[in-house]
Parts: sequence; structure tokens; C-alpha cells
Amino acid sequence: MSATVVAPPTKSTASPKWVWLAVAIVLGIGIAALPTPHGLTRPAHLVLAITAFAVVLWACQVMNNGVASVLMMGLLIVAGIRPVLVLSGFGQPPYWILVTVLFYGFAMKKTGLAERLSYYILSLFPASYWGILTSFFIIGFLLALGIPSMTVRTAIMTPIAWALVQSLGLPNRSRGAALIVLTTVEMAVVPGIAFLYGSLTGPIVAQAFQVKQIPLTWLGYAQVVTLPTLLLCALILVGNQIVLRPEAPLEASSAFAKERLRALGSFKRPELITAVIVALSIVFWATDRIHHLPAFVIGTIAVAAFAMTGILRDEELGTGISWSLLLFLGGIFGLANVMQDYKVADWLAGFFVPVAHQIVFSPVIVMIVMALAMYVLRFIDPSSFIAVSVLFLSVVDVTTAAGIPPVVLMAPIIMASVPFWVSYQNFWVAMGEGITSNQAFSAGQRVRLANAYAVITVICLVVAVGYWRLIGVLK
Repeated sequence: MSATVVAPPTKSTASPKWVWLAVAIVLGIGIAALPTPHGLTRPAHLVLAITAFAVVLWACQVMNNGVASVLMMGLLIVAGIRPVLVLSGFGQPPYWILVTVLFYGFAMKKTGLAERLSYYILSLFPASYWGILTSFFIIGFLLALGIPSMTVRTAIMTPIAWALVQSLGLPNRSRGAALIVLTTVEMAVVPGIAFLYGSLTGPIVAQAFQVKQIPLTWLGYAQVVTLPTLLLCALILVGNQIVLRPEAPLEASSAFAKERLRALGSFKRPELITAVIVALSIVFWATDRIHHLPAFVIGTIAVAAFAMTGILRDEELGTGISWSLLLFLGGIFGLANVMQDYKVADWLAGFFVPVAHQIVFSPVIVMIVMALAMYVLRFIDPSSFIAVSVLFLSVVDVTTAAGIPPVVLMAPIIMASVPFWVSYQNFWVAMGEGITSNQAFSAGQRVRLANAYAVITVICLVVAVGYWRLIGVLK
């Protein structure tokens, strides 16, 4: 095995990291040095300081997020937090749901099933903007059933969209090119929200419900969130074409997708095995009210099946999925438990609860305020995972007492969780910039569609209140 020589970072790239590390340290120490706020114990105060330190590391990409998470856990233990509590995130069902379903995405990508499915759907639609964008919505929706990682879906769909843009001869950063690529990134991310395990946020949601000991089922989540999410996707397709109207209609054939599909050859055995495993898993998750088994059980069987059939090889156990991501999220899961156990969530609730008390008379206002709060928090939490937990855990008791079910409260938090006014807010849009070498869209075009997403999300949530009342979820 040949060694890879990595050049040392230049001063221009290394310096900002050291600056932000210094900012994180000063912020953490500054919060710790303040008098302990009323309602917090000294250990809880230190939890708050360490969390602020870690958020800066994550937001500014000072170091690998997994490494930053490990550092955070170490600091929490040094601060006197029980190790078993700090590390508790790694031993809970949501974490193992995440571990196992990530291998589904690996299998779909490795076997070519995801790519074949994408090109097949593209080949069914006309080569118009409507046809192309609708096909990418269907691709994103179907891939979400088997690939929970928005990163993997973006890595599959965006290169296809960019190749399509180039084959159509659209100029770089034209409105047409920006419309196709940016909408494709949105369709790689947003449809997954429709399913509990359709995005990496799903295990965070499950963890938040578990912390509060609130039951949550796959179908119960789908009943509340799926239709509003589909409406959100549909309005994004419409709104994006209005906000970023292409220079001219497309006049092309659908030969691009058909040629790529032919190049893949005939349907192969590993693809069939993967498709069957994914389909059976979806049935298992949808029938959890019947068998009452934990959601990760089918995943453990699936991973073994992938290994026994040669889809997952021994050496790919370490490289097939992102263990850095798993370290990061394991730390986040544990942090949620720490914040709950040490009453940090209750203290934070002191800031949100008074507002919640003032608005719970109207579910519509609750939806709008929670969405706006999520937009704001995403400027300081680029992962969205801490923001999801903090917003939900802080006000769920108040909203539940007012007749707003926990799943309904979670809907605006999740649906508003992927804004992209700036690239660091949305890792997948940043991926799109990288995959296209910043040639597909400009910052101004990105902001225009980000504005459209924010407005459309609020509209969907207002409409969703009527839907939830219609099906009896809300009174």
C-alpha cells in the first residue's frame, strides 16, 4: 500500500482554524467563569460552557466533527459528569438504528442500485425543466426509503444533475443550470424528512422522544409529517421555477438518461438482494405496532445479509460508512441525555417556555414561531442536531398540555431544519458547490432559492394545521 503524502497546510488555510479554536476556548472559559445562573448547578453550568465550546468547533469546522465530539465528551467527564451518562448515546437504540441504516445506503450505492434507479426515473420524464425537476423529486423520495444519509443521496444525485446540465449545454451559473442543480440538492435532502428513518435527523428525533419517554412509531410519524413534506417538495418545485425562471425553455431529448442506463448493463444479483432487503426493512418499520420489536433489529439482520452475500466485505466495515459521523452523533445523543439529566434543558426552557405559553392558543402561530426559531438556530448549529433537541425538549411539555401532540411540534422543527442562506448552514448545498466546482450557481442564486424555501416551509406548516385537524391529530 502506497503512502499518501499530505502537504502541510498553508498559513492562509491553517490560521482561521487556530483563530476559531481560540474563540471557542475564550467562549467556553468565559461562560464557565461567570456566576452560575439561577436554576443551574455548577456541573450543569460547566455542561453549558463545554457545549458552547463544542458548537464553535462544529460551526467553524475547526477540526473533524467526530474528533470535536470526542473532545467534548472528554471535557464533560473532566468536568465531573458521569462517564456512563456522557457515553450513553452509543448504547441506545437510535444510535444503532443510525449505524445499521447507513449500511443500507452503502449497499445501494456500491451495487449501483441507486444509480440505476435514478437514471431509470430520469428516462421516464421529458427533458423539460418540469420533467427534470419532477424526476429528481421522485428519485430523492425513493432513495430516502433506503438511504437515510442526505450526504450519500447528494453524492449520488448532484453529479447526475451536473452531468445533465452540461449535456444540455446550459451555461455555467445560468438560471437554468442553477435551478436544476440547487433543486436537485434540495430533493436529495427534503423528501427524506417524510420518513422517520429517511434522514439522519430521524435518530435525533427518536432520541428526543426517548429522553422524554414519549412513544413514537414509524407510522405515527408518517401520519403527521409525510403529507406536509410532500406538499413542501411540490411547492419547492413550483416556487423555484418562479423565483429562478430559466432564460429559455429546454429543447432537448431524454437520450442522456437512457444512454447512462444502457451503460449500466443488466440488473445484477447484488442489486436484487439490496432491493429485497430494503423493501423488507420498510415493511418491518411500518408494522412496528404489530411486532413491537426495536427498529434496529432488522438492521442488524440486514448488515449480516449484506456481509454473507459479499455486498459488504470485511475491509469495508471500517470504510463503508462514516465513523466520524457516528462519533459525532454518538456524542450528540449522549449530550442530550446529559442536558436532560443535569436540568440544562429545563434551564434553557426558561427562555422558550414564556414565549410558548403566549402562543399555544394558536397551533398556526406555534408552527410559524418554531420554524423561525429553527432558521435562527441554524446559523449557530450547522448540524441542526443540537437545535432539534433544544427546541423540542424545551417546550414539548407546554405544547402537549395545550393539546399540540409532540409529533406535531416536531414537524416545524424538522421541516425548517435545512435553510441555506449561507453555505455552512447546509452541508449538502456546500457539497453541491464542491461537486460543481462553484460553476453551477452563484451566491445570489442560492440566496434567492433559500428565501423561497423559508417562505414555502411556513406556508406548508400553516396548511398542515388544517390537515392535522382534518385527520383528528389536532382538535
